[in-house]
Amino acid sequence: MLTLLQVFKNHLNGSIPPEIGNLKYLQLLGLQKNNFSGSIPMSLGVLSFLTVLQLNNNQLSGVVPKELGNLKSITTLDLSNNQISGIVPISLGNLSSLEFLYLRENQFSGPIPQEIGNLTKLTTLQLNTNHFTGPIPKTLKTCMSLIRVRLEQNQLFGNLSEDFGVYRNLQYMDLSYNRFYGEISHSWSRCPQLGTLRIAGNGIGGGIPPEIGNFTQLHVLDLSYNRLVGKLPKEFGKLTSLVTLKLNGNQLSGDISPELGSLTNLEYLDLSSNRFDNSIPRIMGTF
Repeated sequence: MLTLLQVFKNHLNGSIPPEIGNLKYLQLLGLQKNNFSGSIPMSLGVLSFLTVLQLNNNQLSGVVPKELGNLKSITTLDLSNNQISGIVPISLGNLSSLEFLYLRENQFSGPIPQEIGNLTKLTTLQLNTNHFTGPIPKTLKTCMSLIRVRLEQNQLFGNLSEDFGVYRNLQYMDLSYNRFYGEISHSWSRCPQLGTLRIAGNGIGGGIPPEIGNFTQLHVLDLSYNRLVGKLPKEFGKLTSLVTLKLNGNQLSGDISPELGSLTNLEYLDLSSNRFDNSIPRIMGTF
């Protein structure tokens, strides 16, 4: 009675045999880091005991079979770093036990399905480097367990001024290089554990809100290449955990805030290509 099958990091090629679906007691299937090609067998959808499915880092193509939505016990689904295309089937919204969903670096297109809001145990969502379009589903607000979210390098759009939700456990958020607009939402300050926030390469305008000072756990803040205007808020001085601050490629103006001198852990600071004037504060010499 085989419950675990791992043959990862070899030089296996060809297609994944559909007969794997006959291993009805299988709990973990790890075929990652090989040279498998072809499509994902729909027969995998009958593995009702499967908790971990890792097919990442192969050369798989085609679409995700809707039958994977039958894997009610699955906690980890990793299809990243392949050539999978098409839309994400709404049947994946049935995976009520799912905690880790990795679809990054494929060729997925279309919207992120609203049904993703059914995945209330989800802690990690990585959809970056695809061709997703449309807004972030509002149903994502129900995924209160999220810790790490990567949506960068897609064609997503929408107004970030709107309430994004309350994620008490969120530590990492990357929305960079999409088509988002609006202003930075004040609701981000309700994510007390946030350590990395990247929104680079969008169309975000307006000023940097003073609520930025509430991100006391922030290590990385990247707002570069947007349309931000106005002065740097003095509340930046509260971000004493900050290691990387990138505000380059905006239209920020006025003095360079002397409060930046309080950021004693700062290792990387980029304020280039803005409209700052006056002089560099002497206190910055204490970094």
